[in-house]
Amino acid sequence: MVLLDRSTLMVVFAVMTLTMLVLFYFDTYRKSRAPFAGWWCGAVASFFLAAVFYLMGEVRDVAWTPSVGNGVMVFGSGCVWAGTRSLAGRQIRPGLLAIPATAAVAVDAAVRYSDNARIGSIVLLALMGAAIGLASVELWRERAESWHLVRSLAIATAVSGVYYLSRMMGLALLGPADPLFQVLFGTGVTLLMAMVLLVVVSSSITSLNYARRTEDLQELAYRDGLTGLLNRGEFMHQAQRRLRANLAAGVGSAVVMADLDRFKAINDHFGHDTGDAVIRAFAEACRSAVREGDLVGRYGGEEFALLLDGVDAEEGVRVADRINAALAEQSSLPGGVNAPTASFGVVDARDRTAALPRLLREADRALYDAKAAGRSRAAISFTPAANQVP
Repeated sequence: MVLLDRSTLMVVFAVMTLTMLVLFYFDTYRKSRAPFAGWWCGAVASFFLAAVFYLMGEVRDVAWTPSVGNGVMVFGSGCVWAGTRSLAGRQIRPGLLAIPATAAVAVDAAVRYSDNARIGSIVLLALMGAAIGLASVELWRERAESWHLVRSLAIATAVSGVYYLSRMMGLALLGPADPLFQVLFGTGVTLLMAMVLLVVVSSSITSLNYARRTEDLQELAYRDGLTGLLNRGEFMHQAQRRLRANLAAGVGSAVVMADLDRFKAINDHFGHDTGDAVIRAFAEACRSAVREGDLVGRYGGEEFALLLDGVDAEEGVRVADRINAALAEQSSLPGGVNAPTASFGVVDARDRTAALPRLLREADRALYDAKAAGRSRAAISFTPAANQVP
């Protein structure tokens, strides 16, 4: 059997990390700019730099480079942990990563030429094992919808964290020259573990990044670009399904049509940019006035449609009044524009088997009644309930 020396193994590790960094940066991070992908780029770059520092110490016998290499390795492990926190949207303080990295450099530099030189490696392994182990804990505690994409990442970080902590204990109890330590925790085995971690993490993050980009594209497909509300097609799809479910469960619903008052005059006098600002303001007023589970969609132009669960027509009118009140308080409108108002038509869909298009037509007729009565108000449709689908 041909055994590779430490320097050759370091060269292999450096080439692998550099190749992975270049591929991951251009193929994944630049396409998404996702924080977790950025942290992983930082981790791989740190591992590459650490390998370079270790090589300088081995080949050129530069005294300070192994200590710096230890600090960079700890920093890279911290980046792995930070990346897993960013997946869950948890707060990260980048400055904190420098503390353990600096400690690793200081300890190794202090003991490197003493009888207790192994202490520097023990501290390195303890900090790396803790950081990578915490990364696994972050993934296991999340268990979100994307769990199937990060499961292998959670397992790989758990195994790596346990391995580095076990290597620390082996180094403390057996010493680096012990044959058992060399078999279980030698340089070749350790670098192999690091390479496996690199491959698994890069693969998992690439898959997760692709899934997130797919979700973003799907979001764009059913959201209105100006307001962020449901577009007409998606509103119709979700609202019809919700109406059927509410009818089956005996839950009431109110269907509402809304239209901004004198919107054409706003567009003609102030311009389309101001008109867009008014539309966005109305969408924000809707979000602040309705409950999280209610559906709000941009029906077309300055028209909007709402489906309110578990309410009757009278409550639908109160919701409309809250939207107008919230719209009057909007502070994001351009100067010189009076607070806009909206008119609403409300249909009580309780015990109705009429399809959504018919309910919307009834709400639209009530909307015109509200316009005729002076605008900035809601009117209820009193069309006799028809229990047939048109």
